[in-house]
This record gives sequence, C-alpha cells and structure tokens, in this order.
Amino acid sequence: MTIPGSGRQTVATTDADVIVVGAGMAGLVLAHDLARAGRRVIVIESAPEVGGLLRRGTLAGVDIDLGAESFATRTDAVAALVADARLDLQLVSPRPQGAWLAIAGDDAVMRARLPRRTVLGIPADPDAEDVVAIIGADGAARARAEEQTPVDPDAEPSLYDLVAGRLGERVADRLVDTLCRSVYSRPAAEAQLSHLHPGMWREFVARGSLLAAADAIATAQRAGAAVGGIEGGMWRLPAALAQAATRYAADIRTGVDVHEVRVDGDAVAVDTASGSLSAPHVVLATGPAESARLLAGDGAGVSTRSARSTTGGAGVRLVAAAIAHPGLADEPVGSGVIVGATLPTAAKALTHITAKWDWARAATPDGIHLVRLSARDAGADTLRTADDVAREVSVLTGLDITSDQVADVVAQEWPDAVAGRPTADALPAGIHLAGATAAGTGLASVIPHARELAARLDGMLAAPSTSVSSLHTHPVS
Repeated sequence: MTIPGSGRQTVATTDADVIVVGAGMAGLVLAHDLARAGRRVIVIESAPEVGGLLRRGTLAGVDIDLGAESFATRTDAVAALVADARLDLQLVSPRPQGAWLAIAGDDAVMRARLPRRTVLGIPADPDAEDVVAIIGADGAARARAEEQTPVDPDAEPSLYDLVAGRLGERVADRLVDTLCRSVYSRPAAEAQLSHLHPGMWREFVARGSLLAAADAIATAQRAGAAVGGIEGGMWRLPAALAQAATRYAADIRTGVDVHEVRVDGDAVAVDTASGSLSAPHVVLATGPAESARLLAGDGAGVSTRSARSTTGGAGVRLVAAAIAHPGLADEPVGSGVIVGATLPTAAKALTHITAKWDWARAATPDGIHLVRLSARDAGADTLRTADDVAREVSVLTGLDITSDQVADVVAQEWPDAVAGRPTADALPAGIHLAGATAAGTGLASVIPHARELAARLDGMLAAPSTSVSSLHTHPVS
C-alpha cells in the first residue's frame, strides 16, 4: 500500500505504522510529526483526555494548570513546535519580579530573593549580594575558592557531591539541593548535572569550573528568560497539538487501558481493553512506572528487574487554592517560594499564580489570589484542608492567613510523574521509549527527543525490507 503523495510504502497487514502508548506531550509530538509525514499512527491513552502531566483545573472560576505551569527556555523546543505545527497559542513570559527562597534560619524562617544569575542554584558570582544573602560571607568565600581541575566526563558524581566538593556545602544545601527538590522532585544526591542541564555540563567539562560554566550559561540568558508559559495555561498546548495531529489523520484514542506490549513475530502487539493492535514500531510515552509494567511481561522480552531498573517513577501532589487576603496583593514573595529541605513544612514550593502570570491576574475576580502548593511528600496525608493551606501559605509568605480566607481548594495527584536518570539498557527490537522516562524531565528535553525519534522512525519505515527483527533500539533512541 502506498500513501497518496508520500511515495512511501506501509505494511498493510498491521493496524498502524507506529502505535504510541500515552498521549502526553511526547506521544502527541510523535503523533503529529509521523502523521504529517504520511505515517499511520494510533495513540492510545488511558485517561479520558490528552495532555499527560499538562492538565486543566478550575479554581474560583478560572482555568489553571494542575500539572506543569511553565517550561524551561534553555532550548527553543516549545516555540519551534508551536510555530511548526501552526498552533493558535500565544507564548508568554512571567512577570519579572522573580521567586524567593525560604530556609530554616537560626531562630525563624529566612526568606530571600532567589539569586538572578544561577544555573540549577550554582552561582555565576558567589559574591553577588543576592547570593551572599542566602549562603553568607563564609559560604561565598568557600565557593570563590573553587579549585579548577580537569573533569573526567566518564566519572560523574551526583549533583550534590559535585557542588559540595567544589563550591562547599552551603551552596549545595541551600541553593542546589533546594532547587532540585522543588523543580525536579528529587534530592540533588539522586541527580546528575549532565541529565538535568546538558548544556551546563558541557560547559563545566570544557572549562573545569562550575563557577565559570554558570557564568557562561547565565550570561547567555536575557533577564526573565529562564521559563515561559502559554497564555491561558500550559494545558492548552497538548489540546492544540492533538487537534493538529488529528488533522493529519492521527488516530488518538482516549479512555483505553493497555494491558501488555509484546513482540509478535515481525510486529509488536499492544493488548488493550478494546482488543489487540499491532505495528512494526511501538513507542511507550508513559510515566516510568507504567513503562516498566508494560515492559515486564514475558512477551516483551524484558525481565521485571531490568524494566524496573530502566524506569523508576515517583509521585507528585499539587494543591491549588483561591485566597482572599489583602496582603497577597503586595506579592510578599514575588512569584512564589522554593522551600529548603530543613524547613519543617508540608510544602516544598509555592507559586503565586496571579503574581506570576498576567493572564491569570486578569481572569481572577478582584480581591482573590490564586496560589499553588507542591507537597513535600506526595503520599502523606497533608495539604488536604483549608486549615492546611492557610497554615502553609502563612509560613511561606509571612502573612497571617486564616482558613476562612481560603475560598476554594483543588488537588491533583500524579503518582507516576518523576523519572529517574535514563539508561542505555537494550529494549526489544521495535519497542521504543519517549517522554521523561527516556529524555529527562521538562519539555525542553522531552520535545526534541520525541521529534528526533519521530524522524528516525520515519526513516526506518522508509527503508526497504524493514522488519522488527532487523531493528535494535535503546530507550534513548
């Protein structure tokens, strides 16, 4: 069978050229790019709607994000996708006041503005006033004394050990670990710089200095360019992309559970609650725990132990609230607060939504402020009530907020949201991984990886005599 206008052969005996499990951003990028190339694509999503970790909620009558609410602008991945797919979306920047840090002081909570020129908390200038305010003069002196030694790129330590060893524990504890726990939902001791920020790692390897690398990266960014957003909320991005993919005849099926993925002769079978489908290529664009479950079956040829070591997941819990307290109009902690690990709070971060985004401020009733809290322990029974919200917001902002001023609360659980470091363990031929499980956290990494994989799959399908048995892939392919 030849698709009109494409000049490329497809395999008529399978249900699709590519089946994608998961309709988050990675899955939708694959669907759009492959369908536009003339490939038969089926996307299977267990949730009733597309979007994955980008999801809409309603708070005080305003549509807000209950998943990721911004994206890193260290790559142009989102902007390029919006332009290339001709999505009717407006990219926006947050208001420029920036966020704060809250850590445990000697006698009380210490709040300070996050330093402007840092990368993952690594300062470009340890003597900058906003850095010294957090790590103190002694911490600045220790960081300034960094020994610039050659780097062995094949022996990378954890992010915490790397920073603590070169710049001191004050920088590692108060800045780097705090940001890592807040942004990436895991301690710096369980992360590596090359995974979280490949560009920073390359600069570090080239220069032999964390300070010099941070200075090079931070200098290259314009003020306020660290993150961007979508007018009206990030949840609009997957909704628009799904529509664009459908226009190219991508078949997106929501509300369908997948039981197993297995190699079946020269194809890969996907067993669902609605029956079995097959394709030469199947991409798992799900959370890490779900990918591990699907790979653990006998038919996939990957042992349960191997699958779990390849992809390990963790949970996230978000609580958004509408609060009627006049003190929030003064934006006492700017666009929000990142919380130090030693501060005894139930929240690891707070976002003041209506202080961060102009579109949210314009849509929210007068006198109401929207905030969002990220639970420190996703599985703990915390941040459930108006009393819980009032207590945490009071601690983090320094205001005296009461439960009767909390007008509305909405919560979102993400039990399979946090991926560990991608590995190069081999997968069965014809099965591929996409999303944070393979690419790392954040759209700046997920989108380029998905687009590269889509192009590679298109090339494989165009090659003569392509069969599953002749292709061998890896999770990061």
